[in-house]
Amino acid sequence: MAKILIIDDEEILRQLMEHVLSGDGHETITAEDGVAGIVLAKSDAPDLIISDMSMPKMTGWDMVKALKADPTTKDIPIIALTAHATADDRAAAFDAGISTYEEKPLDMARLKKHIAELIG
Repeated sequence: MAKILIIDDEEILRQLMEHVLSGDGHETITAEDGVAGIVLAKSDAPDLIISDMSMPKMTGWDMVKALKADPTTKDIPIIALTAHATADDRAAAFDAGISTYEEKPLDMARLKKHIAELIG
């Protein structure tokens, strides 16, 4: 199974994803903001990142751009989680470098499908 970094400022959502994905056999690590997410992405080398886009300290958009600009993290697939679902929001997410996009409220079955597509 995969090592998955979950980044979201909503503790309940982090815990839900961690519980479900751990139950599926994945190793999970979590961060509550983009700054901590970058640190963990560099130190723990996850196979996949699932990240909220609207967070304090550093937005998910800025975090993704920073990760994609760094040679050590640029190839990690990223699933963006956001309540912002306009066409412009989708375009901004893909321009930042995300692999796929998941709208909130979170559908765990759909999220698991995205994970399977990205990491096999």
